[in-house]
Amino acid sequence: MGCDYYIHKYLLIKFQYMDSTTIDLEYESCYYHFSLDEDDPDYDEKYEEYVEKTLTPSMKPITIYEHNEFKSKKLEDKYKSLIEEELESYNKYREIKKEWKDIREIVKKESRYERD
Repeated sequence: MGCDYYIHKYLLIKFQYMDSTTIDLEYESCYYHFSLDEDDPDYDEKYEEYVEKTLTPSMKPITIYEHNEFKSKKLEDKYKSLIEEELESYNKYREIKKEWKDIREIVKKESRYERD
């Protein structure tokens, strides 16, 4: 079954020297719920405004790790093992291995985009 747009929440791990990777946290398939009669003279304009507002992420980026430490114990408990698994996976086929000390910043982000 189709959908109108997706909400994608993920962790962006930024390493030293401009390298990065992501960890997917959540994908949600969503539908537009726009209820204005198509015969309304402002329909197209209001629909475009609705879509633009709907596709604007509701969550501001949250820095959860910076300067070699998590921002809180709660965030560390929640994400540390997940990040360690990603580091292990990231290093599996790479010649130059990444470690915790190589992480510059980890940011939790949300993106929204229409289905193709």
